[in-house]
Formats: sequence, structure tokens, C-alpha cells
Amino acid sequence: MSRTSRAAFAVVATALALIAVAAVASAAGVEKTTVTLGATSETPDPSCPNMPCQAVGSVTGFQVSTDQNQNPFLVKTDGTIKSWTLTLAQPTNSQRSFFNGFFGTPPEARLAILRKVAGTNPPRYNLRRQGAVKVLSPFLGQTVKFGASLKVEKGDIIGVTVPTWAPMFSQELSAENVWRASREAGACTNSTDIRQGQPQEEVGKRATYGCKYSTARLLYTATLVANR
Repeated sequence: MSRTSRAAFAVVATALALIAVAAVASAAGVEKTTVTLGATSETPDPSCPNMPCQAVGSVTGFQVSTDQNQNPFLVKTDGTIKSWTLTLAQPTNSQRSFFNGFFGTPPEARLAILRKVAGTNPPRYNLRRQGAVKVLSPFLGQTVKFGASLKVEKGDIIGVTVPTWAPMFSQELSAENVWRASREAGACTNSTDIRQGQPQEEVGKRATYGCKYSTARLLYTATLVANR
């Protein structure tokens, strides 16, 4: 190889090395922009199969606060929800039969991307996007992770819709644990009202979130990859 050829080869090799370094740096940058919404240092145990065994059903809801942070599901930067998790109890056969009869079967859930409607009291939220319905029967007693690809914008709220029922619920926690539900004010505790509740599943439509529950937590997280 001539001196000129060797010099040209060195220039090309250097350029390729710089491209490789840039690619690594870019990948590292993407990792730094990933955040798991709703994660805490410890996840409380779901209520079932202990008594009283409780699950959420016929509702869309989101966690307002935990004992570690406020607004844990508020999106702070534009990006994409790439995955989400549910921590599910393992109800007994009789407990499952009760929930199936009360709310319907099978247990299932889906992600909901919400945006508060300004100036509403009780608050109303617009459903901007939603994920596919996931049947939960095979995953009871586990923490399960689902893939997703839902665009979000700063100011959105990540919630969970439960068309039937889901044992993703922890109770008897500190008063800092608060969640909000898509139920009319005054229809928050009566069993008939809860059974006849309507989860929010029409994209582009608004719903009232008039019920707020304390000392309890919805056991879910959502992983956001921010835009660069």
C-alpha cells in the first residue's frame, strides 16, 4: 500500500471510529431520558387474598399521590409510553367468582392517556389515547409487564382503565396515598353505583372524575421514553 493510500485509509478509519463513538453517545443519551412513572422504592402488597379482598372494577382511574410523591403519573415531557406494569393479587377461587359475578369476566385492563379539562370542578378529563385491552387471568399473583407505543405530551396523565375488574389494589396505607376515579360525585361508595360505573373508553370524549379515595393505591407503573 502506498503512502497516499495508507493516509486515506487512516482518515476513513478515523471517521468510522468517530461515527461509532457518536452512536454510542446517542444510545446513552436515550437511556438517560427514560423514566418510570409511578415507581416507588417499595410496592405495597395487593389486598387479596387477605380479607377484606378488594379489586377495582368498571372504572378508569389514576394515582394522585403516594407516600413518596405527588402527581406520580403526570407527564413532564413529550415522549412515548413504551411499557407498563401491573402488580396483581392472586384472589382465591371464591373471591374470583365474586368479582366475575359483580363486574364481569375475565379480569382485564388497558392504559389510558388523559388530559384535564381546565376550569372543571369536579374535574373532567379528556381521553386522548388508550392502549389495547389486556386479559389478566394468566398473570394473577404476578407483576406483569406489557409493551406499549402511546404518544404523550407534557401535561398528560397516565391512567388505567378497568372494563371488568383487576386485583391491582392495595389498601390500609397512609393518608398520602390517594387515587381518583371516573365516577360522578356522590356515586363513590354505594355498591350499586360502583357496579354500574362506566370506564372511560371513548377516545376524544370527556368524563367526570368526581370520586377521590385515600389510604389506597392502584398498583401500576408506566415507562416513558422522552423525545430528544
